[in-house]
Amino acid sequence: MTDWIIKEHPIFWKDLDKLERKELEIFYKKKVKIKENPLRQKHLAGGANCYREPITENIRLIYYIEGNIIWLLTIGKHKGVYEEYLKRLYSLRKKLR
Repeated sequence: MTDWIIKEHPIFWKDLDKLERKELEIFYKKKVKIKENPLRQKHLAGGANCYREPITENIRLIYYIEGNIIWLLTIGKHKGVYEEYLKRLYSLRKKLR
């Protein structure tokens, strides 16, 4: 069994500041489930090892798996989050090299 480590993209905390309290509560519960089994959700096209986690009907969390590290890339409204995650994914990969 893999020991997963969760890390956040540097801008991720700004995304959390935009969420309401109820959305944050759901996010923290989902974060525990993601750490238990990050491969349980739908894989995203366009980004290798990227997955989405629905938080509410309109809020999505996008994360990236590299080895045993789960990188939380972005969280926010459905449409905007998909536009933003690729930018953050590429900036993260560039930084890690």
